[in-house]
Amino acid sequence: MNRLAISLSIAGLALAACGSEPEPDPAAATAPQPAARAAAPDDATARMARAVGNGKPGAAVQIRYEFAARPAVGTPTDLQLAFIPNAGVDSLDIVVSGMDGVTLAGSLSANFAEVEPAKPYLHTVSVLPDRGGVFYLSVVATTQIGNSNLSRTFSIPFVVGNVPAQQKAAPQTDAAGEPIQPAKARETTKSG
Repeated sequence: MNRLAISLSIAGLALAACGSEPEPDPAAATAPQPAARAAAPDDATARMARAVGNGKPGAAVQIRYEFAARPAVGTPTDLQLAFIPNAGVDSLDIVVSGMDGVTLAGSLSANFAEVEPAKPYLHTVSVLPDRGGVFYLSVVATTQIGNSNLSRTFSIPFVVGNVPAQQKAAPQTDAAGEPIQPAKARETTKSG
């Protein structure tokens, strides 16, 4: 009976020890704690929109952009561009062009020599729309990687004014003015 009581006491102590917190180490309490990491500075390009790459994925540069104000007819607006090269890019050349209905001002090309990966390189152009509608600008970015040049075209879309949403086309009507309902195609075979 004594053995059973001793065994139960030992088992109870073992279970109680499993759920308990360890005793704090007095030396650890006085040891200096490592300083918290300094917060990373805000990325100025994080709030910018991304330009849409045309063609194959995997461009050697990322392009972000932000208008200083919403583009309006007859009002010039600054467009800030940020070019962020990937690792391996040695230099970067850019050319900005518009479409009919948009006048661009400022330097429409730039060269960034000896670029660093993930560092944004900024360039600003002025955009002056002469009418409302949906527009886009094209940016050709040519990266030099070693002895090779790689060019990619990016689009920067924007809207000027209130553009009505596209409406569904009205259905075709017959001579009586009733809508023509499409019929499902039926396949028939001739046996002969």
